[in-house]
Amino acid sequence: MLNRLVGTEPVEIGKTVLLAFVTLIAAIALQQLAASRSNQTAGQADRSEVLRVTASFGQALTTYDYAHPDVQVNQLTPLVTRPVLDRVRSAFPDLALYRAVSVGQTPETYVQSLDAGHAEVLVMTHSTIESEYTPPGTRSSGLLLCQVEKDGSSWRVSDYKWLTPVTEGVSYATREPPAL
Repeated sequence: MLNRLVGTEPVEIGKTVLLAFVTLIAAIALQQLAASRSNQTAGQADRSEVLRVTASFGQALTTYDYAHPDVQVNQLTPLVTRPVLDRVRSAFPDLALYRAVSVGQTPETYVQSLDAGHAEVLVMTHSTIESEYTPPGTRSSGLLLCQVEKDGSSWRVSDYKWLTPVTEGVSYATREPPAL
């Protein structure tokens, strides 16, 4: 029976072996392509999630009211690790002392690096602030570097550092935001 499928002549046997080899190579190539596309899709989903989390973090970090710190805590809790939340809470006495209020706008975010469990993201914040020493409507901006870690199925900001001091008095109605 095998002789009918493969043939009995050396040329026919050679063709059959070559066809089987090419089929095997094609199957392996298709499997690698599928795996590569799956990784790209996962990478794009991770990138989108990292950008969403850091944009939400930047906005929540720059949106606060000295009289209602719990609102900021509620906004930050699903986005950050415990140490980051504790760090933000440590600023509450200063906010109360200066009667500081800020409304953050959606920041600009840029992925510096991303792998399966860690990302670094630059976040350019913009907000409108007011305090004991700052007139209402004052604009501010700053540049953050956020460390983001994968925690199970979600991403959380695990650390952040201000790369520039927050600048005040900048009006984007008359001037373009600083280039990165």
